[in-house]
Amino acid sequence: MRQNFLAVSAILLFAAQSTLPCPAEPVSIAQSMTGKWYQVERSNWSQYRNGKYIGLTHRETRTTLTAETAGGRTSRFAGFCYVLEETLRDMRNSAQGLDDVHPVSFILASDGRMTIKETDSGYPRLRNFPLLPADPVVPGDRWEGESLRIIDPRNSGKTTRMPIQVAYEFVGEEQYKGHDVFRIKAKYATRINKYRKLRSDDADLESATGTHDIDILIARESGAMVLMLDIQDETFFYADGSSVRYRGSTAVFGEVPAPVDRAAIIRAAAPYGVAEPSRETFSLRDTPPQPGKKPSGEDMPAAGREPPAVANPRGGLPEDAATDGASAAAPFMMEETEQGVRLSLRDIRFVADSADILPEEAWRLDAIAETLRAIPGGRFLVEGHTADVGNPAGEKALSVERAERIIRELSRRGIPEDQCIFTGYGGTRPVADNSTAEGRAQNRRVEITILD
Repeated sequence: MRQNFLAVSAILLFAAQSTLPCPAEPVSIAQSMTGKWYQVERSNWSQYRNGKYIGLTHRETRTTLTAETAGGRTSRFAGFCYVLEETLRDMRNSAQGLDDVHPVSFILASDGRMTIKETDSGYPRLRNFPLLPADPVVPGDRWEGESLRIIDPRNSGKTTRMPIQVAYEFVGEEQYKGHDVFRIKAKYATRINKYRKLRSDDADLESATGTHDIDILIARESGAMVLMLDIQDETFFYADGSSVRYRGSTAVFGEVPAPVDRAAIIRAAAPYGVAEPSRETFSLRDTPPQPGKKPSGEDMPAAGREPPAVANPRGGLPEDAATDGASAAAPFMMEETEQGVRLSLRDIRFVADSADILPEEAWRLDAIAETLRAIPGGRFLVEGHTADVGNPAGEKALSVERAERIIRELSRRGIPEDQCIFTGYGGTRPVADNSTAEGRAQNRRVEITILD
């Protein structure tokens, strides 16, 4: 009997051992990206001021990058961060206003350590994160490392560099959207060390407390972060006794974008007589050539008003137009810029001091929409510009309204609004002499960039 019991026990033990999972093989995780990369960061928080709930806050940043091997086990990244306007809700299904554009350039080592190149724009806001393990890991392995956050709790333009000590744990391998990924958990506490603050940091920000619990998915092949979800609750305290608390989540999504088919853009625009794009000679932050001047003397309209010309038969007055017939030759110009191919509607005619487009401009909008349809799923930056007539605030507001109006017109022609972001620069970025009617007409434009 005892022998039978031992025999059965041995069989059961062997069966149990045979069903146990095999120990996981150690895996190496390293960053080795090249090519294009697109990343969206969305934050949805409940915001409290001085302990009182004041509502929801939504912030979003979109980043376009190009990566190339920089030698050894590093990659060189360059691109742009598009910071959208802070809103009270998630506006992802509609066109969104742009707060600012920041050029970025950095070196990323294979373990995720970041070195900023050239001028530091303050972006990316989260650096040296995630830090990848130096040695191969199996599920359950842990490691730590120091990362850096650039914070601006009041969204006032005063930033503080906050080092953070992050604890990581490797969870394992899985599939995400048909791709092999590694899952990593991370957590850190929000703390401000007054002994490590820089002179450039916000002097009024004295202390902070909070927690972050983060899930991260890393692409097995490239080491790129394809998804991050950060559940956070943190409070910042200021010298005047006030406090700001954010409680909610930040999600980051990364992907290899579909390449922009420049040949398709050129083919779509060709029937309208649009020439192939020429290379722009000025960068994002430079003043364009032919800066121009404000009109003076009898040419100067009332503050905030742009000079009218002939009567508009539909009521209202149109703005002065170019006299060389250039706008009639082709509906728009194409230019190659650092951000992508730009379609420029020069001398686009609105009713003076309004965002109402004259009906005779409809054919130009039709041509723009037909060209944009050649890039399904494209991302478009719409920028409004006015002539400079001595009222910067009014010109800025009008240029934003006109950019929004162009988006609505394109939406009527089948271009989804949620593919567009927009802003306006008033008369601060002229392309022609602002002292003449013809120059002001050229400066009065809307530009649509097909973002790379």
